[in-house]
Amino acid sequence: MQDQNFEPLPWSIKYIAGILVAVELLLSASDYGLLPNAYMRQSAFLYGAIWPDLAQGNWGGIYPGQGYVMLLSHAFLHGGLAHMAMNAVIIVALGKRLGAVLSNGQLLLLYVVTAVAGGALYLLLTPSNAPMIGASGAAFGFFGIWKFFEYTARRRMGLSLQPIWQFIGVLVLLNVGLWFMLGGGLAWEAHLGGFIAGWLLGLVFARRPRQAGRGPHR
Repeated sequence: MQDQNFEPLPWSIKYIAGILVAVELLLSASDYGLLPNAYMRQSAFLYGAIWPDLAQGNWGGIYPGQGYVMLLSHAFLHGGLAHMAMNAVIIVALGKRLGAVLSNGQLLLLYVVTAVAGGALYLLLTPSNAPMIGASGAAFGFFGIWKFFEYTARRRMGLSLQPIWQFIGVLVLLNVGLWFMLGGGLAWEAHLGGFIAGWLLGLVFARRPRQAGRGPHR
């Protein structure tokens, strides 16, 4: 007998995670010389990473519209298996929980909007010309909307909001620590942009709840 409390992984999250894994496995295979093109990762970064020089007009880009495409394409590229796995695990774990209250369309929109917001804030705040890659902006967007829903639930039940602020404080400290460990190589701006966008999307989705009468996730 099926557990009525069991919530399957939404197909939208399966697709997102599947693309992240597939892209990284392909690039890793190239890195290890398993494919004819041994420079596939470098090419992917050139075409898909966030490039501040492009946004600032110091570089014309490789193809028309690259300055817009890179705001999303960077969220499907990573620096290695560990980098990809960390972001994918967060998205899958939180996506499974959020699937109870958000539709597949909303989850896909959440990924896209928070990835773009993370990339945009990185371009706005970074003093560096270094390219930026990774789904961490979207991963922090999932954190943001998750905490928004917890915040509203606690307020409604009259519970303390301290756990929310403690969690956000831990995220801030984690980013500070990683920034120093990586010698300034952490795109905290993308994390901040994604988190804020996720929180704000929570406000929007709270007014447009998941549609009832839908079939189960597959």
